[in-house]
Amino acid sequence: MAPFPFQIRQLPTALQDFASEMENIVETVLNQSGCSTAACDKPAEATFAPPLEIVEDESGFSLYLALPGVESNGLKVELLEDKLHLCATRTATPLNAGAVVHRGERTLGKFARSIRLPMQIDAERIAAELKHGVLHLRLPKVPKATSRQIEIRTGD
Repeated sequence: MAPFPFQIRQLPTALQDFASEMENIVETVLNQSGCSTAACDKPAEATFAPPLEIVEDESGFSLYLALPGVESNGLKVELLEDKLHLCATRTATPLNAGAVVHRGERTLGKFARSIRLPMQIDAERIAAELKHGVLHLRLPKVPKATSRQIEIRTGD
């Protein structure tokens, strides 16, 4: 996994696309070699990586993954150290007897995705919601430290 997942947004579009593609290639190679980059079962069997969008505001990050056809009970989201691991299986829609598929463009099968989190995330308050085929993960930032005057007491 590339060491700059959240800093990509600062690069020009062409470099951002290149950096994202390189991150996906590294993740795919690690998954195919059998390295355990995700907390999910058998990452080497992952067949696709859902598109990911990361949006930052003053209070945190929102991650959006397009997962049409994935049920919430089959979706696994885990936080291990500084990485968020996601995996699930997207299955084909059952067909009526005698039905023939003339064109199939949806990617089916297992996916596994790992996202390195920046240090300023409050891991205890991460929230996930799957709605209309989009997984929304909310990663709140740790509140910034404020300065204050410390009273010094005398030892009398």
